[in-house]
Amino acid sequence: MGLSDDQMTRKWDERFMRLARHVAMWSKDPSTKVGAVVVDDKRRVIAVGYNGFPRGVDDSPERYADRPTKYAHVVHAELNAILNAPHGVEGCTLYVTLEPCTTCAKAIIQSGIRRVVLPDREGEPKSEVEKRWGEDQQTAYKMMDEALLDVGDTAHGDEDMDPEAS
Repeated sequence: MGLSDDQMTRKWDERFMRLARHVAMWSKDPSTKVGAVVVDDKRRVIAVGYNGFPRGVDDSPERYADRPTKYAHVVHAELNAILNAPHGVEGCTLYVTLEPCTTCAKAIIQSGIRRVVLPDREGEPKSEVEKRWGEDQQTAYKMMDEALLDVGDTAHGDEDMDPEAS
């Protein structure tokens, strides 16, 4: 007996989330490593991205150590994945290892991505990054909800994930 559609979706979601975690390790940021993977409706990887400085820009450890410099230069994983795509990402799914900020949410919505999958963090305490970006991330969730994006985590499949419900 084969897997149900929901089981198959979860299986692929977990695979692509593992890939996003692997891609996150490519980031040179010593404090926050985020990865993103864009996948089309045929489960083909279209693009990957991680948080880092733009191509050709000095990404020395000293620049990452200076928080204002880092924030001014870093391109987030979600935006990098969208920009790295060889063609449009409309209708695709984005797997990302950290909840999107408002700037990334706007890019996700405008690019036509229809589904965003996040890691299952149920029962885990919030990280320092999540605490620092919490209000911004809640605004991002609201925007994606208003734009009718399907946002969920790898444990709950397509169920909506409300950050204020826990």
